[in-house]
Amino acid sequence: MFRDRNCSLIALTVALTPFAAMAQDGALMLDEIVISGGMSPVAADGYGRAHTVLTGDEIEARGIATVQDALRGVPGVSVTSTGETLTGIRIRGGEANHVLVLIDGVEANSPGQGNYIFSGMLTDNIERIEILRGPQSSIHGPNAASGVISITTRRADAPGLSYGGGVELGGQGTRAANAYLRAAGERGAISLSIASRHTDGDDTSRTPGGDRDFNDREALALNGSYDLGDGISTGFTLRRSWQKYGYDQAGSYDEDGAWEPVDDPDDYVIDAPLTADRDEVYGSLWLEAEAMGGRLLNRLTVTGVNQDTDHFRDGVPDYDDASRRRELRLGATWAIDGNDARNAAQKLNFAASKRRETYRASFAPGGDYERDMTSLALEYQGGFDNGASVQAGIRRDLNDVFRDATSWNLAAAWQAPERDLRLRAAIGRATVNPTMFEQYGYIPGSYEGNPDLTPETSLGYEIGADLGFADGRGQAGLTVFTSKVEDMIIGTGETSVNIDGTSTRKGFELTADMQVTGNFRIGADYTYNDARKEDGGVLARVPRHEAHLRARVDFAQGRGAVTAELRHVAGNHDEEWFRSFAPDTTKLPDFTTVNLAAHYDLTDHVRLSGRVVNLFDKDYSEAWGYYGQGRTAYVGLSARW
Repeated sequence: MFRDRNCSLIALTVALTPFAAMAQDGALMLDEIVISGGMSPVAADGYGRAHTVLTGDEIEARGIATVQDALRGVPGVSVTSTGETLTGIRIRGGEANHVLVLIDGVEANSPGQGNYIFSGMLTDNIERIEILRGPQSSIHGPNAASGVISITTRRADAPGLSYGGGVELGGQGTRAANAYLRAAGERGAISLSIASRHTDGDDTSRTPGGDRDFNDREALALNGSYDLGDGISTGFTLRRSWQKYGYDQAGSYDEDGAWEPVDDPDDYVIDAPLTADRDEVYGSLWLEAEAMGGRLLNRLTVTGVNQDTDHFRDGVPDYDDASRRRELRLGATWAIDGNDARNAAQKLNFAASKRRETYRASFAPGGDYERDMTSLALEYQGGFDNGASVQAGIRRDLNDVFRDATSWNLAAAWQAPERDLRLRAAIGRATVNPTMFEQYGYIPGSYEGNPDLTPETSLGYEIGADLGFADGRGQAGLTVFTSKVEDMIIGTGETSVNIDGTSTRKGFELTADMQVTGNFRIGADYTYNDARKEDGGVLARVPRHEAHLRARVDFAQGRGAVTAELRHVAGNHDEEWFRSFAPDTTKLPDFTTVNLAAHYDLTDHVRLSGRVVNLFDKDYSEAWGYYGQGRTAYVGLSARW
């Protein structure tokens, strides 16, 4: 099943043996767990890379309805929406397909497009969102070159039965509802949630009398686990979402179907009776078993993803595409220090996996396309009595349609004794496979895939520090980062090609948060990012400056709160596709938006909430020809028992 090309894995094991010997008596105190920071959980205080964790309670208090809006306030993250139904996420200047998205541990990126489209994914049932910045390919494989966004849905967290739900009404004809039911016993737990959000939307084209571009989305999530006994447990997760949405035509065409350029970006998006149906299914089954008295933990996981999109013009089928991914993964964690594998201070993680991806599009001439990848990975995690911690990993991906790839990672953190100061540094090499659309896609008259593409590679560095101040009431952080990308893949308007030279991304992230008084908290984030192509030109949709300010005031003995957030974006550029298939990249207008949210607990179980998006109704664009959401108000009611 696996090729004999992985001597480097053995070499890494030998190299790490001295670190393991140094800390046989060490103890790793678990703090907040960053679930996807390694092949097994990593304590946040020991993780060597910059990261952000958004909890479900925090997201709810800020009045955020979609994941894409929650990510707009994260340092190092750039969010670009061309309408609510098509949003791309970039981390530190990487492309959207350089960001791996996990939903309950299942990779959600489309094999066809390479990225995950955040088209209004709802936050109602989210427990936490972890944003891990920097190369993660040695742990998660391709598509994790610039970072990982790991979304975890809520589980039953206490014995017994719990249930609840909520409704929300708002501008643009928004109607939303959600409900959940969770149960836990001595040996197992199960959780079920459903959510629905319908909005009439706005006319993206801004054409007088144009149709509104609606967005209707439903989601169902079911997960459970059961203890079979004697250190053996099993579980599953299943997520299904259905989406119907309207959108407008990008670009105008003459009577013969030839594309016509325009001079003004406001003329780029044309009102058209275009709709689409998107159907997504994510699932996994796992079996976990202890051995050697708990010193060895084995896990077998089977995952599957189906993504289908059908497009219609005035109700008549126009075109469609479909992507599939199936993966079998065997993982093991061995406690080097002889403790329980889950909580050991010194551990080795091993993983072997086999995946198959398939892609089909109505215009592509070859029917169904498929590709296989076999992977081997090894990771060391260690914590030491002197406050130091280390994560190191290496991975080999064996591809059947392009060259094989090796990725690696080394990260370390050190907690200064008797001081609230933590220093960290990391370096890593990552890969990004060509998307199947880039390889095999086809659009009549404008695009043909390139099957000779090779994976992109990147080498990323970062160094940072986290400092507590004001007697523990405040926390500040600084991270300086650099990434260099080779064999970058770009679209030329007719196909996709690997280009010679090195594209660079460099900058820094500043974060600060402080509990000023018992009921008043403030925070700020700032990201500077200089992202350039090999010829020195700036990369599109990567703001040079992005700042976020936030403040929260609690009142009525904590029963209520008001939150205000400001977002400022400057130095953002985009390609002028409205003018040419070989466009210039020019600067978008800078902008500042303000959101406001409030909630009040009517009883111990019932909460009234309200929010206003874009309070001052600012006109702004994250991409040429498209405008952000105007001022919109919402009111909601939720209950939980």
